[in-house]
Order: sequence, then C-alpha cells, then structure tokens
Amino acid sequence: MITRAASLLTLLILLTLSQEARAASQDAIDTAAINRRSTDAYINARRNPDISILMAHQSLSASRSSGYKKGIADASLALGMAYLAKYNQGDSAHYYNNLALNTYEETGDIAGQARACYGLSYVYSFKGDLVSSEKYSNLALEYFDEAGDHRGMINSLNALSYLARQRQDLEAAKGYIERAITTAGEVKDTLPLADATNSLGNIYKEMALFSQAIDSYFEALSLWETKGDSAGMSIAYGSIGLAYYFQNDYEKALEFSRKHLSLSEKRNDLWEVSKICNTIAQIHNSRGAFDSALVYQRKSLNLNRVMNFPSGEASSCYNMASTLLHLSQPDSALWYMNRAMAIASDNDLPVPPEYYITLGNIWQSRGNYNQASSNSLTAYRLGKEKGLPLIVSDASLLLSDIYGKTGRDDLAYRYLKEHMHLKDSISNDEFLKQVTRMEIQYDFDKKQKEAEYTQLQEKMVRDQKIKQQGLYLKGLAILLVLVALISLLYLRHTRLMAKYSQIDLEQRLLRAQMNPHFIFNSLCAIQDLIMADKPQKANAFLTKIARLMRNILENSREEYIPLEKEIETLRYYMDVQQLRFETGFEYDINVDQSIDPENVSVPPMLAQPCVENSIEHGLLPLKEKGRISISYTFKEGLIMLEVTDNGIGREKAAGIRPTVKKQSVSTQLTEKRLEHFRKILKEKQISYKIIDLFEEGAAAGTKVVMMLPSKKIYA
Repeated sequence: MITRAASLLTLLILLTLSQEARAASQDAIDTAAINRRSTDAYINARRNPDISILMAHQSLSASRSSGYKKGIADASLALGMAYLAKYNQGDSAHYYNNLALNTYEETGDIAGQARACYGLSYVYSFKGDLVSSEKYSNLALEYFDEAGDHRGMINSLNALSYLARQRQDLEAAKGYIERAITTAGEVKDTLPLADATNSLGNIYKEMALFSQAIDSYFEALSLWETKGDSAGMSIAYGSIGLAYYFQNDYEKALEFSRKHLSLSEKRNDLWEVSKICNTIAQIHNSRGAFDSALVYQRKSLNLNRVMNFPSGEASSCYNMASTLLHLSQPDSALWYMNRAMAIASDNDLPVPPEYYITLGNIWQSRGNYNQASSNSLTAYRLGKEKGLPLIVSDASLLLSDIYGKTGRDDLAYRYLKEHMHLKDSISNDEFLKQVTRMEIQYDFDKKQKEAEYTQLQEKMVRDQKIKQQGLYLKGLAILLVLVALISLLYLRHTRLMAKYSQIDLEQRLLRAQMNPHFIFNSLCAIQDLIMADKPQKANAFLTKIARLMRNILENSREEYIPLEKEIETLRYYMDVQQLRFETGFEYDINVDQSIDPENVSVPPMLAQPCVENSIEHGLLPLKEKGRISISYTFKEGLIMLEVTDNGIGREKAAGIRPTVKKQSVSTQLTEKRLEHFRKILKEKQISYKIIDLFEEGAAAGTKVVMMLPSKKIYA
C-alpha cells in the first residue's frame, strides 16, 4: 500500500510539474505575441492610428491581466503616439504617454523613457505649453544619449531647435540643429540628415539669409529624393516655396507650394496641408488675389478644427480677418478677429500683438475710434515690451492716422515721427505726403507746432540733398572700382584662356588616346571568342569597339556634340564593358521628356570617366550583379547629369586599390573643363559633385551629379 501510494504521489507531482511547464511556455508565447503586437502598433501609429489604437488596446489588456510591465509600457506608448497622430493631445495622448513614462521608470528602461519623454514634448507643444515641451525634449535627449540612440538624439535636437525658434532665440536654434547635422553625418543616416538640413534652412529663412536658406532646402530635397521619401520631399517643396515668397518671387513660390500641397494631400497629412494652405493664401494676398486667399484660409481653418489645434484655429481666423479687411468687409473681419481672441483666451494662449493692430484697423474702418485707439495702444505697448520694432512702427502709424481723424494733431504728429524713425525703408516722398496730410489737419493757431513743422521740412530737404551728394560720390567711387576690377578681370581672363587652351589640348589628346589597357583587354576578349568558335559574338564585340573608337575620335574634335550622339557613345562603351566582364552589370539611360536629344548639344565625354570609375572600382568587386543609372534632366536652365551606381563605395574601393592615377587625372580634367565653362559662361550653377550613398549606415553606392551647359542646335 505504501509503495502504491508513493507511486501515485510521484505521478501527481509529475503531472503538476508538466502543467506548470506548459503554463510557463504559454506565458512565454503570449509575451512574444504582446511584444510583436505593441511594436506593430507603435510603427503604424502615424500612418494608420485607428488600427494602431485597436492593436495597442489588445496588448495593454493582455499585459495588465498577466502583470507584464514591459507590455503595459510599450502598449501605452503606442497608444499615446496614435492618439497624438489623431490630434487628441489634450486627453488620451497625454494620459498614455505619461503612463508609459511612469512604467518605464519602474522597469528602468532608459530607451523607453526617452521615447515617452519625446512623445510628451510633442503633446505639450500642441497644447501651447512650450516650457514643459522644452523640459521633456531635454530629458528625451539625455535618455537617448545614454541609450546610444543616435536617431532619437537627432529628433530631440530638432524639437529643441523648433522650441528655440518659437521663443525667437535663433542662435540657440541654429546651435541645436548644427549638432543634429553633425550627429547624423557621423552615423551616416540620410533621412535624419535631410530633416536637420531642412530645419537649418528654416532658421536661415527667419534670419533673412534667404540664399543660404534655399541652398539648405535644395540639399535636403536632394537627400530625400535619393531615399525616395515623399513626405520629406513635400516638406522641402513647402520650405523652398516660402523662401521664394520672402524674396517676392511669387511665381516660384506658388509652383513649389502647390507641389507640397499635392504630396501632403496624397498622404492625408492634415498638419502639413493646413500649413501650406496658409502659405498659398499669403502668396495670393501679396498678389492682390484676396478671393483666392480666402479659399485656402477657410480650408486651413477647417483642418485645424478637425485636428483640435487651438493655436492653428486662432491663427487661421486672424488671417481670414486680415483678408476680409482688404475686401472692405469690416463686419465679417470683426467676427473672425473676435473668434481668434476668444480661442486664445479659452486655451490660455498668448495673443500676438499683430492681432490688436488688425482689430484697430477694423474698428477704425467702422468709425469707432475709441476701440481703434485702445487696441492700437495695446499693440504699441506689447511691441515695446517684447522689443518688436515692426509692431511698434505699424501701431504708431495706425495711432497717427486715428488721432489725425479725431483732431488730436499733437498725438498724431508724435506717433508719426516715431513711425518714420522706425520705418527706415519708407521713402522720403512717402514721408512728405504724410507730413502734407498732417499739415492740412493741423491747427495753425499753434505757432510753436507750425514752426516745428517748418523745421522738419527744412531738415528733410537738407537731408535729401546730403543723401543725393552722398549717392553721387558713392556712384563715382563704385565706377572707379568697377573700371579697376574690369581691367584686372580682363587680364586674368586672358591668362585663364591661355591656360585653358593648354588644358583643352591635354583633354583632347586624352580623349583621342583610348585607354591602352582597355583596348588590349577588349582585343584579348575577341581572341578568346574566336578561339572558342564564337565568331558571331566576336564579330558583334569587334563592331561595337570599332564604332566606339570612331565616335571618340570624332567627338574629341568638337566642343559641343548632340546629346543623342553622346548617349550613343555611352551605350557602345557600356555594351563593350558588359561583354568583357563575366559578372556583368545592368544599366539604363533616361532622358527627361522636356529634352530633345537631337536638338540639344552638350560638351562630349564628361559622363564616360564617371561610368568607367563606377564599373572599375564600384561594380567589379561586387559579388552580385551591379547596376548603373544615368539620367539627363533640365534644371534651372542647365542639363543635370546624374550617374548612380550600387557599388561598394569610394571608401572601400580606396582600400582595395589605394592609388588609381588614371581616375584622379580624369576627374581633375573633368573639373577643369567644367570650371572653364563656368567662367566663360558666367554660370555659377555649373558644378561637379560626388555623393556617397548610405543605407542604414553602410555604403550603398556612389552618385555623381554634374550641372552641364547646353546649346540648342536649331533655334
């Protein structure tokens, strides 16, 4: 009996252990499933927030039932980011990001704390609490740095730069973004580098350095195009459009802004669509197309309401009020201004001083000068407190106009003088018109003020004469400097022409002498084909070499050749190279539809050295099949040639073949030829640039970009 009882007890223990093992195994499976579901929800939070919310709630429920802390934190973070994508920043987004942060702190997950802090920084930014937003952005940067997450660091630096711009500290903003660019460059991560470069352009734009801004925007656009990132490309288009707007180039501003709008609408990115609608409305207002501006402003207003973004809604109402005032509809303008002020008040948002200036203009147009002066004085006071001279200038002009209409000529004159002192860009003729208008309204019984007016007029005439004399002297000095400069440039040009003649001779000789090593290998390849009893293939090979040599000899005598003939020579060259090498490679040549290859001529033999370098040093060491893409497109009046390969990259190639004399000579001669064209054609955009391509930090090939001069064969 004892033996049987012991056996039964042993069996019971074994069954219990087996059940516990199965339960533990099931728990491990559930944990893995929760992790996968939470990760998918986090990745898709921005692209498809509704599905992400459903998946994350499932993970959160399963994690809570099993007490799985990491699952609770990950699912909460995914919910926070998904609700943020739905612009529910005030409630759910804040709750779940905060829950994620607290849970990550309990588990000691530094990377998780970094992501949660980054999410909270966005939540507070949308709510208008920039102080809290900056606090969490700094925490995110600290945690990302500790976790070694470089992309997270770059994103945090971008956020801190944006916040510094909001408080008008452009130097601090520039410092943050330059650090982000340095970090992205060190880890060779293309997309964050593009984001940071575009942000640098925004800072340059706000500093009124528009040339530097446009350069940064185009550099970011090129990086985004390399990766095929449509979201980034649309941002770059919008930035470029706004930069052109500030330079008063409204046609180009509209062109790039519409590209931005089209891409943003395809992605259903409400935030970007709202912003670009405001930009397009600004452009239409500047061109006097106020009805068109209203269409885009209404669209922006509706989008801000959908996103539940109070500051954006208030800004849209203000913009509509300004446009309606231009259309002489003061009643409608007043309604929208009151709505903008109410939104700001209800959400504890700071009211911009320009709101009060627009209100002053509206009340003045309605004949209510008390309300007009009250709002104008508020704008004037805020402008003084915040150190905003343009606001003070505009408010002073409005106050001068109001007091002039109400018979307060002393105050009208005082504010007019202050406006003229601040508004240096206003011409003397406009100032005289203001003074003449004030003189008509002035009380000439006040002798002291009449004398003051006279003195002011005399001073202006005297200043005008002094300015004219100064202009004459400056003009003479500039003329003398120009004569001296032209003389120096002529002498330098003569020397450069002589030097170029020598370079051109060397280049022609180099083009006329095909690479002996290439010819020898090609003839050996033909001999092998003949010995292998493949006469047809040998004949085809020999025909292509003959045509290639004939084209090179003919082209070397010309400074420009038809693009069609240049492409034909390239095809022969690459066909021969394909026949030579067993591994082989693929190539394609694309010509933009706006280019007629038969009617456009370009300098010859500029693409061939690039293709040769790609084949010899980039593709041949590859184990898999290589690819070369060549494209010709029109850009800013020039032909843009791009040669892209998926080879091993310059750094690895240099390690395999440290010194390649031919390559350096061909590259130097190509750069000298382009420099010659740049100088004689006075076209600064002619250039030669080599771009190393990377994929997740690893070399992914090389891209050569040349901006070439061109000529039309037939007018």
